[in-house]
Amino acid sequence: MSKHSTMTSGASEMKANLKQHASLLSPQQQRMHTASLAGSGETAHQAYSTRDTVSLPQHRPEHPAQDPRSPLVILVPTTAQPTEVLAARFAAWRSVIKSLLGYLSETASIQEEIVRQQLRLQHAVQFPFFAVENQSQPSSSEDKATQRFFLPLGCGSVQNVPSVLNAYHGALAAVSSKGAKELNNEVIPRLEELRRDLLVKIKEIKQLQSDFKNSCTKELSITKQELKQYWNALKECKFTTPAKDPYLLKITLDKQIKRQITEENYLHEAFDNLQTSGCELEKVVVMEIQNATTMYARILGQEAQLVFDILVSKLDAGFLRHDPQFEWDSFIARDNNFIPPNLPMRRFKEIVYKHQADPVTYEIRSGFLERRSKFLKSYSRGFYVLSANYLHEFKSADRKRDLVPVMSLALEDCSVAEHSKQNATEHKFILHAKQNGLIHRGHNWVFKVESHATMMAWFHDLKKFTTFDSIEDKTKYIVKRFAQQQQEKSSATMPQDNSRKSMEADTDADERRLSTSTTNTGTPPKLDTTTQTETTASIPDTGDHVPSFYIETASPEKSKAA
Repeated sequence: MSKHSTMTSGASEMKANLKQHASLLSPQQQRMHTASLAGSGETAHQAYSTRDTVSLPQHRPEHPAQDPRSPLVILVPTTAQPTEVLAARFAAWRSVIKSLLGYLSETASIQEEIVRQQLRLQHAVQFPFFAVENQSQPSSSEDKATQRFFLPLGCGSVQNVPSVLNAYHGALAAVSSKGAKELNNEVIPRLEELRRDLLVKIKEIKQLQSDFKNSCTKELSITKQELKQYWNALKECKFTTPAKDPYLLKITLDKQIKRQITEENYLHEAFDNLQTSGCELEKVVVMEIQNATTMYARILGQEAQLVFDILVSKLDAGFLRHDPQFEWDSFIARDNNFIPPNLPMRRFKEIVYKHQADPVTYEIRSGFLERRSKFLKSYSRGFYVLSANYLHEFKSADRKRDLVPVMSLALEDCSVAEHSKQNATEHKFILHAKQNGLIHRGHNWVFKVESHATMMAWFHDLKKFTTFDSIEDKTKYIVKRFAQQQQEKSSATMPQDNSRKSMEADTDADERRLSTSTTNTGTPPKLDTTTQTETTASIPDTGDHVPSFYIETASPEKSKAA
């Protein structure tokens, strides 16, 4: 929350100042003059002299289309300096306003000397970085750099204004004293106030540079590493260690992608806030210049048809016909320091990458189980997740925070031994871990669950996934199983009685199959203190006897006797 608040505070304050300034005007003043935003005195031009000139804005390069769903791209510039460019742009606007103020001041002073002072007015049309008809292009590098902020001459941009003024003064023959008073009392003061306020806004824009410091590049590098590890694990999923199980790597990868997208969206929001505030600021500036030019043209148009024919018509057909945002839209489209206005933010659910939904990453079953200690009779409760290759034990069910399992049992090295019968007081089953080398000894893991149905579900899944011969068979089974689950969800729900009978029938069938399978394996190991294993790590005598808990035996006769 702190980062987001810091990122938007400057832009929000700028918008608030705009609205507060606009609320002080009457409806007529709002239509004619709009709210002034920014602007200042002579210090602005000094602050952006040749010594402080920023680098030239470059045109946005034409990159090939990037897939916004890919986690390996960043759609916003990470090393741009938009605040410096925007500050320089509004400094250029201050120069425009300064030139316009100089011109209007001279216009008001020579209204009573129309003929003699036309030459003075022509020299007052001084926009150093704009091209004017029949005049040379800007000569200094600073003026050329500033000129690139605006559309070229002839496109209806602000660069057209000095050309229209120059043509107008060549044909003007009369002027009105009333017009001089309006210029001195209304138009010029508003532009001077605008220019003073604009300097304050330039300083505020520069203070927003810290919002664009980001770690997107670092997060992208980490994402690439995580994605590479995930793909490698999928290729060698049968030979990987528990820590490199695709199920676990996918959780880590998705968490990293979310972190990357969050950082990118913070930066995206910083651009949006800066560009939105800058757009509103420039709209006010442009509207003020438009209104000043409109009032000037209206005053002089009342005196003679010549004013309308030469000045007003050309301004209306050029600069004044555009929306106040047209220069801004063109500037954003050309400058690669900003992002397109219609560039949407990305969401995690839109991200697509190779093997994203690989069946070996599915969660086959999960839930809380109680596992008996190797050397004590006590049970410890943990959250277990059965994946295609491993049975993972976690401390909690929170996969966002608890990512590393306490232990992992490879299913290919395990087999299920036996389970409690339905009428037992406690519901337990045994998972036998085979001996793997000299270091990893075999062991019978005893698990206890809350209900017989839950125990049989775990027992059935473990038995199924410990008997696959190849990863291909395992993958086919997973796909078929999840397809059936989806089909069952979409079909009509069966009555509860039929479901219960079906579950009981499946449970009895599993018990009969287990009894048959143990016939050829000799006497099965007993749970708790009576468990017999062929492993080198036996379970100690814990005295954890449960009278009502009994095991299916290998012999049918013994089963009947029981």
